Amino acid sequence: GDRSPRPELLDLLDRARAAGVPAEELAAERFDREAPAGVAHQGVLLEVGPVPVLDLEALVEPAGDCWLVAMDGIEDPQNLGAILRVAEGAGVRGALLPERRVAPLSPAVARASAGALEHLPVAQVTNLVRALEWLKERDFWVHAADPVEGRNLYEIPDRMLRGRLVLVLGAEGRGLRPGVRAAVDVFVRIPMGGVVESLNVASAAAVVLFEWARRTGSPVRGADAERA
Repeated sequence: GDRSPRPELLDLLDRARAAGVPAEELAAERFDREAPAGVAHQGVLLEVGPVPVLDLEALVEPAGDCWLVAMDGIEDPQNLGAILRVAEGAGVRGALLPERRVAPLSPAVARASAGALEHLPVAQVTNLVRALEWLKERDFWVHAADPVEGRNLYEIPDRMLRGRLVLVLGAEGRGLRPGVRAAVDVFVRIPMGGVVESLNVASAAAVVLFEWARRTGSPVRGADAERA
């Protein structure tokens, strides 16, 4: 249009142009048509391609210590995005998503992840149980939370939190499917001091992953090497 961009957008426009990203100012009516329905925007849209998805082998290369998260039935995009945000912040290398029983990597997931989806590699697997068994053959230990039968998270020995680890996260209410549950090596519970007996799945993921980081340091940040 003929009007100059709003002052608060000038810096963003300069950065876009410096990065070689074409920028266009739209009339309010057209902008509202282009914006995804129901999304609270701040007057800026960025058109991007689909989130790249790796295969499992690419996710665990290079070799060495690393942490992964695996989703089993996380169908709510807010939960999935929040888990990805927590995982990226804790130093997880990547996430495993089965082709079914998980929320698609939609704009809603990206928003809930607060940008983590752009930085945390994701691998899609056909069969989560087979993927976990494949990882176990490559020296990964599979952990999951169980509020009833798990061992106290804060009392398990440090040696169980070293090396290559996968944290499997199940749908709230339903929990892990039997086949996935059978692949778990270590069940832990988060001690609760209130009336509510369990945490939201994303909150539980945060507690477990940051306890790992507190105990042993995050392998993705080289903390283990610094301790050696």
